Amino acid sequence: MIVSKGDKTAMAEKKIKVPAGVYDMVTRCMEQEFPENTAIRYVAADGKTVVEKKYQEYARDIRKMVSYLKAEVPDIKGKRVALLSRNNYEFCVASFGIILAGGVLVTLNQKKTWDELEYELGLVEPALILNDGIDYGYRSQLEAAYGPLLRPMDCYTAAEPIAELTNCVDHDDLMMLMFTSGTTGRSKGVMLSERNMCSSLITYAETAENWISGRVPEGQKLPLSHMTLLPLFHMACFVCVVSYPPAGWALNLCSDIRDFYRDLGLMHSDIMASAPMLVETVYNDYKRGRVERLNGLWDLCCSSAALDPKILLELAQNGFVINQCYGMTETFGDGILNYTQEEKHMGAVGKPGTHCEYKLDETGEICIRGNSVMLGYYKDPEATAEVIDAEGWFHTGDLGRMDEEGYYYITGRKKNLIILASGENVSPEELEHQLAKCPAVQECIVKEKGQKICAIVSCAEDAQDAVRAFITEYNRTLPLYKRISAVEFSAEPLPRNALGKLLRKESKVNQL
Repeated sequence: MIVSKGDKTAMAEKKIKVPAGVYDMVTRCMEQEFPENTAIRYVAADGKTVVEKKYQEYARDIRKMVSYLKAEVPDIKGKRVALLSRNNYEFCVASFGIILAGGVLVTLNQKKTWDELEYELGLVEPALILNDGIDYGYRSQLEAAYGPLLRPMDCYTAAEPIAELTNCVDHDDLMMLMFTSGTTGRSKGVMLSERNMCSSLITYAETAENWISGRVPEGQKLPLSHMTLLPLFHMACFVCVVSYPPAGWALNLCSDIRDFYRDLGLMHSDIMASAPMLVETVYNDYKRGRVERLNGLWDLCCSSAALDPKILLELAQNGFVINQCYGMTETFGDGILNYTQEEKHMGAVGKPGTHCEYKLDETGEICIRGNSVMLGYYKDPEATAEVIDAEGWFHTGDLGRMDEEGYYYITGRKKNLIILASGENVSPEELEHQLAKCPAVQECIVKEKGQKICAIVSCAEDAQDAVRAFITEYNRTLPLYKRISAVEFSAEPLPRNALGKLLRKESKVNQL
């Protein structure tokens, strides 16, 4: 259907009903409210054919997965079932199926090293591991250690009979485990409940209603569709799996970033959850007059790391809708959203909602309290106590500020603070933001080295002198303790994790 202003107003008045839980999401949203709506699209193995799964088919496959799991693990209640796979339809089916069978869903990053995965699997002691069969560099080790527990992602297809679902999910008990990235040490298993999920869905229902009422371009068709390129094993995109059924919207799955433009061209997408690299890609396409490659993509949900507000503003001024997001695994993706397209707020992550409490503590750290906050870290009470205080406040580790209108701005990571011998604190993110304004700087990291402020810069070799000159001029504007006194150049891109975040690894630096 074509959406007019009147249609959008009418739809906005019909509030999206947040499900009471996973059972309600499948039996009501999928099977009763939106059975004929497209739930998931993906490009088939031939690279040309688009496969569409309607919500009624999706729900039927979820029921099959429940039947399969209960037959394989008769005492599955509370047992951990792990997913080790790239993005695919079966990942989504399994996520709901594991939970509704009474198991605990465990999502794993298949791109981690075997050492990291061995640690995580040993910690959770899975009853089964559903796996896509691809060798990510550790197939022999995986089969040697867990061969009898491995099952293909489509294991449910021949399951009979199709399960009669019962609501066996305890609202406040452990429902799923999702591991942190482990960039600063061993990864931690974040324990999440159905209550956490439902609290988070309040935010995403409000987001959907905001799109419908004020953001959908004239002539755009509803329901909307979302390009899911970021990995489903991470909360940044897993929230899409649980937040779109209540609205009856579709997920367009892309399993490999190398197929991004192919898949986007074959599957029109309205919205895309965007890591920094993806936003920059879209921006470059716009600047080069290649907007047709985006196939009607008009909304970018930016998360994971700060972006240049000028880039975001230019995109907003040229037809794109920009939604900045702040959330984390420990709050089931719930956080702060910025809908404004105004220049003065483009650098903000937004205003907090009302269903959870937010505050800045005496150090400037963002703290959250409410139903979205995790149960804790799996088998790690000490780490849990470090981040959730006696009053229930979750300490995010992110530093921020709030302006007079209540908008929050992220200023850095508390753990990244450089504490000098003088006692002065230096935020590396502040300096990185300014260095990024140098046209010759492709990307950069600022860190401490021997009580010196050091910059690691990726740029062309013939641009190094220009970068040095920029740093020299910038230093003149800084107090002595903040000045950058050493720099290292790299012709190669700096290392990033799966979500596009720069990794702060040790590196040699050369004095300026």
